[in-house]
Amino acid sequence: MIFKRALSLPVLFIFITSSLQAFLFSLTLPTLSYYISEKFSADAFSIGMFFILIALSGIVISQLMGNLSDKLTDRRPLITFGLFSGAISCYIFSEAHTYIVALLAGVTFFSISFSSISQIFAHAREYAEQSFNRKEIVMFNTSLRALSAFSWVGGPALGFILLNYFNFYSYYKLIALLYIACTALALFVLPAATISSSKVMTNAKPNALIAIAFIAFSLMFACNQAYIIALPLYVTQELGVDVSWSGWLMGTAAAIEIPIMLFAGWLGTRFAISSLVCIGAIAPIVLYLGFWQATELWILFPLQISNALMIGFIAGLGMTWFQDLMPNKTGAASALFWNTTNVGNILGAVIIASFAQLLGYRDVYLINTIMAITATILLLYAARRTMTIRVN
Repeated sequence: MIFKRALSLPVLFIFITSSLQAFLFSLTLPTLSYYISEKFSADAFSIGMFFILIALSGIVISQLMGNLSDKLTDRRPLITFGLFSGAISCYIFSEAHTYIVALLAGVTFFSISFSSISQIFAHAREYAEQSFNRKEIVMFNTSLRALSAFSWVGGPALGFILLNYFNFYSYYKLIALLYIACTALALFVLPAATISSSKVMTNAKPNALIAIAFIAFSLMFACNQAYIIALPLYVTQELGVDVSWSGWLMGTAAAIEIPIMLFAGWLGTRFAISSLVCIGAIAPIVLYLGFWQATELWILFPLQISNALMIGFIAGLGMTWFQDLMPNKTGAASALFWNTTNVGNILGAVIIASFAQLLGYRDVYLINTIMAITATILLLYAARRTMTIRVN
């Protein structure tokens, strides 16, 4: 079992490096809007442009790094470069005196550091291919993804707590030092891995199937982003309750999504991943329809099961599925999966900007329902056209 093998030092080093990188990202990203607003007195437009430009540069850099990594014999130099770029970006954030300097650091070094996250997952998949059987690979990938998600449970809260004790100069200096420590970890203890030769058989043209998966996952993550952005205003304006309830709702989903993610990994060792991904796509349809029709706060809490199912199955198994669809292109596949999150975040912000003012925050969830149904149809088609993965 994968949990027994996790006791080996190479696997532990992969888990630790990946989790630490995700944790550092969770300390940095959520604080940046507050940093930009307070340090540079930036308005809402400038803050929005900061994150949009970071997301766009992250998409481009991630895919370039992914394609490049597949041509190399070892991904570790790119991972190390990405982590060190995180240190540089945080150092510049601590020293920046103008919005432009911070923006340039964000769209270059910080985007590179984010892009290296997908490369750690690609490296981990290559290591798993040479160390585990097919069932163990699925569980290994899912466990790695769950640990990354767990890093976000306390990371943002800890970041804001630390900001109460440190100024921006000291806070980002501290994170820069932690990035350097993580760089050393990746440089000296991350185990080597060779390129695998696993194959996936499909009835559809590979490029068409990958495009369908990319669009569907981007739509799912767009729905999730719009859901998160709209939630505080939905509970206050539509249900007339205190904004703190939005935090309790998010916390409820977070508390159950990681066990569900591990459960999805266990199911992935027994059933086709493409079929399980479809379950993750169907679940949020129930969530968004429920939010659209809800008139009482209590109804929203059991609906968080659907929210957790979406995250657990889509985010937990999605990367493995993308990697299976693109054999021998693990780096590009991992980057492509992470880019569905970036594209989804941009689309989600556009949904809020386009429809919330016009229709209200309740009807945002009707738009989400339509998008989730569209994504489900695409994924059902992809699952139907995807044949059983050949186990080496």
